[in-house]
Amino acid sequence: MPLFRRGGGDDRERNEAAAAEQAASLEALERGGLPLRAQQRLADVAAGDLFTSDLSVNEFALAHSIGLRPLAQVMGSSIYHVGWQGRPGAWGITQELSVLSDAWNTARERAFGRLEQEAKLLGAHAVVGVRLTKGAHDWAAGSIEYIAVGTAVRIEGAEPAERPVLTDLSGQDYWKLAQAGYRPLGVVGASSVYYIVSSWQQQQAMGGMFTSWANQELRDFTQGVYDAREVTLGRVSAEARRHGASGVVGVSFEHSVQEREVDAGGMHRTDLIVTMHVLGTTIAERADTGGDLTPALTIDLSAGIQPAHVLGGRA
Repeated sequence: MPLFRRGGGDDRERNEAAAAEQAASLEALERGGLPLRAQQRLADVAAGDLFTSDLSVNEFALAHSIGLRPLAQVMGSSIYHVGWQGRPGAWGITQELSVLSDAWNTARERAFGRLEQEAKLLGAHAVVGVRLTKGAHDWAAGSIEYIAVGTAVRIEGAEPAERPVLTDLSGQDYWKLAQAGYRPLGVVGASSVYYIVSSWQQQQAMGGMFTSWANQELRDFTQGVYDAREVTLGRVSAEARRHGASGVVGVSFEHSVQEREVDAGGMHRTDLIVTMHVLGTTIAERADTGGDLTPALTIDLSAGIQPAHVLGGRA
């Protein structure tokens, strides 16, 4: 009796269908789109009555109070291979590693683009509570990963949106923003990777026989971190202006530092590679507020004369 047997006609048809689906999904990903199975699942969710979300009970109650109906959790992901990046040698200068910066920015744009596509397939007006995961993996050497997850919501009674608004605001913050008379426009973000060269004078300050005894600032490192921050914030500000925003709220700022040991003509030095990520939500004033943004102090009379909380809404 043979150990293996050839598959029947049904098996071949299933394998051919699976191969065709995989090829179509890979083609969609190449265009920045979604795999076929993700599209089908979202279509099934949109046609049903059950919703899923990562909203807390308080967030759900507040969202409901301003007419937001959760639809489903949505995700955007991109695992991106980083190309070759030259680095300053023995006599290099502090500079941005543009290949690494571009990889982070492209991965973020693709992840958010897919997040928006999932929300659009659900007929959502916005995505709230977007959480981010960034990093690298041993099983994909030379690659980075960017994942964005949030809850797609629909505004009750509103006309369908051409493009869902993505925000990193929580349900509570979204509610407070509405109370303050503002509306979110979208998520803005930027990343930059900087190589910071340590000069001979700084190396002496760090390890010289006499100079290392004194307290002193490592100015090359300080200046390099400032350069990386200014470039990253400048990109975020430029994107916010393109949104027509009056400001950016909920800004998160992350940075990591790696050491790089360099042999500079027989002399040893320690350089730094600084990676910075900035993300926030652009906002603009709603046309129906009349410009009255007076904060309101509310008192919970049922619990005695005690301040309850301050809201950013109108009195």
